Amino acid sequence: EASKPAFDAYRSARRESGLPEPGTDRFAYAALCYVGDTDEEGVQVGSKLLWFLNTSLKQSPQMSKFLPGRNSPDMAPNIWRTTGARGRPADQLIGITPERAIERGILVAGNPDTVYKQIMDIYDKVGGFAQFIFVGRSGFLTHEEANKSIRLMAKEVLPRLPAATITPDTADPVPAAAQ
Repeated sequence: EASKPAFDAYRSARRESGLPEPGTDRFAYAALCYVGDTDEEGVQVGSKLLWFLNTSLKQSPQMSKFLPGRNSPDMAPNIWRTTGARGRPADQLIGITPERAIERGILVAGNPDTVYKQIMDIYDKVGGFAQFIFVGRSGFLTHEEANKSIRLMAKEVLPRLPAATITPDTADPVPAAAQ
């Protein structure tokens, strides 16, 4: 959900700066991903990848409540007594269902056709990207499950995805200082 505004802001900033429209080579998209033989298998096994969100995003209250600059000094003495929202947008991802994660483009899961369609839906929604970052090994996924998904992705999904659109004619020149 946040990728499109970020991609659009980058495109807009380039236009405002008088730079050419960026090619898709300037964009990448990362998603938790599991490719199974069936949609049911893909979602069931792929849901194990959500462990990453359910574990890595958790934070003890004292670590988020007492960060410098988060709250005014006059509020500090009573903050430790409160149990209200911590103001962390990522908190809403803890406990997310596989179905909701798929809707939001966080998880791509299903059979090869479904995964291809989900990736292309994201691609169209954000305006294109040249790199898809496959996050396919996390949490309680077994080696065999990860291996199967990677093989199906390589054999049945990747060949159908569009190639990067950068060509020497559309690439931005590399500034001399960066060479």
